[in-house]
Amino acid sequence: MTVAVLQDAGRIALAKSLAALPAYFAWGRGDSAWVVPPAVPSNRTALLDEVGRRLVTTTRYVLPATAQDVDTVVIGKGADKKYYKFSADPTPWLYLRTEFDTDDAEGEDIRECALFFGTVAKAGVPAGQRYLTPEQLQDAGFIYHLTYRSKATREGQKANEEAVIPL
Repeated sequence: MTVAVLQDAGRIALAKSLAALPAYFAWGRGDSAWVVPPAVPSNRTALLDEVGRRLVTTTRYVLPATAQDVDTVVIGKGADKKYYKFSADPTPWLYLRTEFDTDDAEGEDIRECALFFGTVAKAGVPAGQRYLTPEQLQDAGFIYHLTYRSKATREGQKANEEAVIPL
């Protein structure tokens, strides 16, 4: 048997398909017993205890870069830090970003964050509403990636979430 290798054109097609879907970053309470974030499983379909989600407002194609590139996007910290630059042409790397507002999840302890594609709001949710609570979801969509974090209590500040999806 021969091994098939996904080509860059196929990866770009996947990036275009994902970029066409509504995307949301979602926050959850996680488990209050977590003192430090546990290992993240790969088979989750939902957050453990979702608080709410915000629509991704920036979706761009990017390419791996260095710190010296002019339009650098930095993902990660320390040894995990990676650099990307924006591309006008579709690439196999998709950058997504949103900014949670000051009153999103006010007073909540956040221990988990996920990226969902294909979320659909229930009928009656005002058109253009960008922050949704679990009760406002007709279809949560599918979870693409999940992170567990140390507890952070929301105290009236804006917060950015961003990710680069390598395809």
